[in-house]
Amino acid sequence: MTQWYEPITVSEWLKRTLSFFNLLLLVALATLLFSEFRFDWGERLVGNYLASTNALRPEVGIVWKTGNQASRAHTALDSMVTERQDTARAVQGAATFAALSGIVLPGQWTSLDSDRFKELYLGLAPDVASELISPSELVWLFGSPGLTRIFCQGTPQGLEIYFLGSDNRVIRQLDLDHSFLSGLENQGASFSGKLEDIPGFAGRIFPADRFFNVLLALPKEVQPDLITTPELLLREKGTIVRAGIWNEAKSGYIRLGFEFQENGHTKIVFVRAREWAVWRLSMGLAKGDQ
Repeated sequence: MTQWYEPITVSEWLKRTLSFFNLLLLVALATLLFSEFRFDWGERLVGNYLASTNALRPEVGIVWKTGNQASRAHTALDSMVTERQDTARAVQGAATFAALSGIVLPGQWTSLDSDRFKELYLGLAPDVASELISPSELVWLFGSPGLTRIFCQGTPQGLEIYFLGSDNRVIRQLDLDHSFLSGLENQGASFSGKLEDIPGFAGRIFPADRFFNVLLALPKEVQPDLITTPELLLREKGTIVRAGIWNEAKSGYIRLGFEFQENGHTKIVFVRAREWAVWRLSMGLAKGDQ
């Protein structure tokens, strides 16, 4: 049954469909759709709304997680780059290999300027420098065309220094363990007090005249290995009253302690001596006890 309000003819149906109101509504919708494709005002409106209400919405969802992870990654990367730059600057200012080890911590690595390495090496006592690497070998390393850069890495055992070629091939590796670095720190160190105050010298303390009489009686080729850094003792003021021999050897060296006395004050200066030379000296001192 046809309703009374339904159009009966096609022409009447067209008149109702193409009425002014319907055409105006169609034009308005088309204009909105076209403007959206052209100016993206809809996305901008939704984006502005979401941005304005961002603080009120819970931080959940894949989009937020992805953005948060990216933000944290950028922050971590910036921190790593800054840390690497700070380490590189600090390395160039290190005055000793021991200080260098304190800067490049285990798990960290950085490059080392060749001129800076030379300065650190030349700052060592000759016997210590030779223990690290032979001067002749070092001259050839820096004089050969194969060396391109020096790389150092901190390890739990101390510090590793690599000499690299053009293809990142390791030409030479130096291992500076804690024992060697400790010897560098103690080289030329001084202590206010007396030898008997240091347990390491217990039972091996001798009057200075007796110590040097036995030392000077040894062959001349042995004596330089007993006082390897005489400048450390020559720069001191006062009189040497006693000398002590450390009870433990490290890396082929034994520490000697010389007790200086000046104006009622005592001071101990430490130097390193070759273990085999100290053995010869100890034999001579032991004969004097008999």
